Amino acid sequence: MALPLKELLKLQPIIERIQEGRFDENDVDNMLMRLRAYAGPRKIFVELANYVAHNDARDRGLAHGRITAFVDSMTFFRNYSAKQRPLVLEGPFPLYVYRLLKSQTELVDEAELQRKYRVSKSSLLKKIESNFVLDKKAGTCSVRSKKAGAELLGALSLVLGFISAVPAFHIREFHDELKDLLHSHGVRFDEALWEAQADRITLALLCLVSYTEFKLPDGGSASCSLASESSFRVPFRTTDGQVQFSPESFGKLKVRADVVVVSEGEAPVRVGFTLIQTDLEAAEHCHRSLLRVEQSGPDGNQHPMEVLDLEGLFRLDKQFLLVRGDDGPVERTTPAAGGV
Repeated sequence: MALPLKELLKLQPIIERIQEGRFDENDVDNMLMRLRAYAGPRKIFVELANYVAHNDARDRGLAHGRITAFVDSMTFFRNYSAKQRPLVLEGPFPLYVYRLLKSQTELVDEAELQRKYRVSKSSLLKKIESNFVLDKKAGTCSVRSKKAGAELLGALSLVLGFISAVPAFHIREFHDELKDLLHSHGVRFDEALWEAQADRITLALLCLVSYTEFKLPDGGSASCSLASESSFRVPFRTTDGQVQFSPESFGKLKVRADVVVVSEGEAPVRVGFTLIQTDLEAAEHCHRSLLRVEQSGPDGNQHPMEVLDLEGLFRLDKQFLLVRGDDGPVERTTPAAGGV
């Protein structure tokens, strides 16, 4: 669907503010909303636009699918693999296992699948769909009688042999789709100026998507939040007396999904994994107010441990640094590039 001229005229000033660096999260929000209906097959752009468009819990989309697959994988591991309990395909077995068979097939090493069982991913997916009977009312699944051969069973064993914690996407994929979308609708923008604002656009997106809730197929829930690869840096003293930190940095910013995995006869376990990746170094883009210092041990002579506190909602200050959303205006006396 083509972008109507009326919408293009409304969008153009937003684009100009963004590429000139005179924007905030609301401008990025507005851009997503105005382009959402015209994004076509650009799935990652649509995914992030839907985060903004829907305030209620998400029950579909790329991120929802990755979270569901991770929960299914962890549930299967706790109910079957960890207990060395065989899966009886003649069933009935829980419906989440059927979902898991399909999601894991998309992630399995295709070369290994073809070498060992002479089947491609696409062929295996078709076999799974045709060889199993679903009882959605009972929440169970079972194999059709005398339909599952030895090679199919072997392929399914390979598919269920690993835990998947795969991110939904990298934020650079969003930027590629966004520029393609702007070009396709004749939106005027300067490639070099736009690229110079890419990190800031990413930061605005992180603020917009943080704390989104998800409804999972079996009645569970999940949420996502802003995080870094490491939330702390622990000091240690080298042989020559120098104090260094492990890890050296807080790593890159990301969106983390937090889920509760429920298994039979065991207490629920809360687990997190990376949902959206970025290339942004946390220390360069977080305000110093997010850094907390704690003692690393009971010995008063020990050096304090640095903790990057990314709990809560966030916004961008005037220097495009992440600050807590409920903080007042933040005054800075150091260059914006310095971060924490």
